[in-house]
Amino acid sequence: MASAPGGDPVLAACKDKLKHFRLKELKDVLCKIGLSKHGKKQELVDKIVAILSDQQDQASKIDGLPNRLMVGKETVVKIVEDTFRKMREPANAVSASGNQNELGYSVMPMKNPDDSAQLDIKVRCPCGSSMATGSMIQCDHPRCSVWQHIDCVIIPEKTADTAPQELPSSFYCEMCRVSRADPFWVTINHPLFPVSIAPSNIMADGSYTVQYIEKTFPLSRANREMLQKAEYDIQVWCILLDDKVPFRMHWPLHSDMQINGIPVRVVSRQATQPLGANGRDDGLMLTQFLKEGPNKIVLSRSDSRAFCLGVRIAKRRSLEEVLNLVPKEQDGEKFDDALSRVRRCVGGGTEADNADSDSDIEVVADSVSVNLRCPMTGSRIKVAGRFKPCVHMGCFDLEAFVELNQRSRKWQCPICLKNYSLENLIIDPYFNRITSLIKSCGDDISEIDVKPDGSWRAKGGAELKDLMQWHLPDGTLCMSTASVLMSGNDDDDFAGDRSGGTSSLSGQPRSVRPKSVLAIESDSD
Repeated sequence: MASAPGGDPVLAACKDKLKHFRLKELKDVLCKIGLSKHGKKQELVDKIVAILSDQQDQASKIDGLPNRLMVGKETVVKIVEDTFRKMREPANAVSASGNQNELGYSVMPMKNPDDSAQLDIKVRCPCGSSMATGSMIQCDHPRCSVWQHIDCVIIPEKTADTAPQELPSSFYCEMCRVSRADPFWVTINHPLFPVSIAPSNIMADGSYTVQYIEKTFPLSRANREMLQKAEYDIQVWCILLDDKVPFRMHWPLHSDMQINGIPVRVVSRQATQPLGANGRDDGLMLTQFLKEGPNKIVLSRSDSRAFCLGVRIAKRRSLEEVLNLVPKEQDGEKFDDALSRVRRCVGGGTEADNADSDSDIEVVADSVSVNLRCPMTGSRIKVAGRFKPCVHMGCFDLEAFVELNQRSRKWQCPICLKNYSLENLIIDPYFNRITSLIKSCGDDISEIDVKPDGSWRAKGGAELKDLMQWHLPDGTLCMSTASVLMSGNDDDDFAGDRSGGTSSLSGQPRSVRPKSVLAIESDSD
């Protein structure tokens, strides 16, 4: 980011505040200014800085808006300062929103110095304190929204830079992270609320000391009777606070545990082996070791990182129940958004809104061939699933993917290998219309031709009839194409179409055989 021109202290102060903003705050500022909220984080910052630098013309050019829609520098400064204050002071944020009471939480009453009315704010931090002191951060889950101390849950990176710690673009508390780690278990209650596990100390020889944490939690008679049912269990869980894969369980190195004096193995991996990006630890099921009344767990570990531990009673969900959590096709994504993604990937990135995104295939051809087989099962996709944040057009079989994750719990896109959670999983409205139309065909019919405008046709034998003709993106038969085919003039007309690139819904481009076009492969997202 460029330095403040002429040493402008106001601009420098605003830039320093913008460093702490997440995408959520940046979009709020741009919305109040009247600029578009689309773009990467740095692009959103640049839009705001352009106005603060009195570069009205540049900001308008960046955003494609006329100058008359721009606001003054003083107004933007005030918006940035107000947003920063609300982000760092939870009491003020609650005062501004005025709707925290509706969530029905057990809350801590606070006094507004400007008003005698009481404010309610829920503070639940692994440190155990319920006081809103120092800098605070709020969980992004709308049904949670708890506040936590930044110093307790945001672990600064070990760098020589003395700049303030940058807050993550999104933040979820440890209980919401555990719920997303395995949606096949739904939390019923928490006999032991999350507690911090401090890093081990470094000894003179460079090794880490073995440290112990001992906790006692009660088990009521009602909960003990509930645990006799097969679908219920009680689980001790652990997460790494600054895990790059936030929605998974993660135990410290050299972990050993005793439950009511009984030694229990914590992880299946070697005690000295770190958990890799594709690894997943399990929570320990405790039902057989517990008794009615007080129960004690003791965890020993030797690890330089900060963790968080808790105990929950959970109920198992069936495969059908988890599949029902995926939004309906019409609720997950707009068809036009899915079509824009296909046009960008097939047409070479011509969609303005996504011009800065990587695509799994970028070609300039009359058409490309797309494989409709699931990258995991090899069978033709029945219901086309995808993770909404992914920029590639690749899909997978929704039910097969969810069933696989009942065992693996990875929730990782099989195409780009990025990690998500179940709430990001949707049905692709573009490709799902196509797979629905060809579901009655034999399994050998698994490829379609797609044009840069999103129109498509199936590839196969004469038994496909109308499916071999060009269809509009919504699945409607293109009558002009049908007329050409019926007139017998299709050989020359479609010679170029068969010369396009070839792709698959697993996101991997194949060979391209154009007459006078060029296929370009870009990095995967």
